[in-house]
Amino acid sequence: MTEARQARTPRLSIIIRTAVAISAIGLLLYLGDWDVEALKDAFARLDLLVVVAAILLFMLANLVMALRWWLLLSAQQIRISLHACVKVHYLGMFYNNVLISSVGGDLLRAWYITKHTHKRLEAAFSVVIDRMIGLASLILMAMAFYMLFPVPEGAPDLKLSIAGPLIARMYRYRLYIGLALLVGVCVAVGLLMQPAVRQKIHLAWASLCAHAKRLWIAVRLYAAKPLSLLLSVGLTFIAQSLPIVGFWFIGESMELAIPLKYYFVFFPISWVIGALPISPAGAGILEGAIVYLFTRVPGITNADALVLAGCQRAMFLLGSLPGLLIHILGAHLPRPTERHRS
Repeated sequence: MTEARQARTPRLSIIIRTAVAISAIGLLLYLGDWDVEALKDAFARLDLLVVVAAILLFMLANLVMALRWWLLLSAQQIRISLHACVKVHYLGMFYNNVLISSVGGDLLRAWYITKHTHKRLEAAFSVVIDRMIGLASLILMAMAFYMLFPVPEGAPDLKLSIAGPLIARMYRYRLYIGLALLVGVCVAVGLLMQPAVRQKIHLAWASLCAHAKRLWIAVRLYAAKPLSLLLSVGLTFIAQSLPIVGFWFIGESMELAIPLKYYFVFFPISWVIGALPISPAGAGILEGAIVYLFTRVPGITNADALVLAGCQRAMFLLGSLPGLLIHILGAHLPRPTERHRS
């Protein structure tokens, strides 16, 4: 019975997250004032060569992210080849962006990188630090570009009064929001009532306490190498900027009057929101955030914003396909001569 319950838990997680994604997409379609002809016109203005160039920038950005992760591993004195980091990074990205799975890409990265070293806890912890640096950089980027960079003269100013319209819309749909919250609470309580879930929480807490000392040593190692952390932040900024510049190229090819500043504000915000593990690959959540934010710019229609959101999804899917090849070939696993070198 316990094994059956444990098997049902991942499936239940997938069902819930898929339901959230479908609900988000449905809400986006319901709330948007969609014009089919406007959508056709917006897609017709796309330059496929520019889209391909943007996808290549995204793939280059992920090579930079893999380099950042390799530096974080090196700071822990974990000797893993950059090539191995690139392969495991792309595999994790494939799971994050393509597959509907209860196993997240970060968890998969942490699992497979431990196959390359005997410092398993430190290697897994590097994934956490890698993710934290990425999210912090996104938040700082959005804040910096919004507050420090002026809008070019003659460009449309941003009508970003989020609180008022958002509160008004939440009040309008208060019954549905309340129902969704109630369902979420019931699901959480139901999960906590499962002995298997409580056992996993207990085991996770016990494991965390048992390894706290080693984690503290890892934190001290990072703190003792501020230049490595500073370089990691710089690489993060470069990696996150490359796909944003790609989206700007797409917007320019569509003749959208959107200052570059807003791309560096809206996409980081949407990525932070999409990082919440509430739908597979942020499906529906990312698209809704992009449409809402970009339509705050005067002159940008729902159709224009939806095309940008669609290009982002295509970029994530196509740019992650190298991870599929790596998985099929088994290239993410270490060779016998490479196993546990550090």
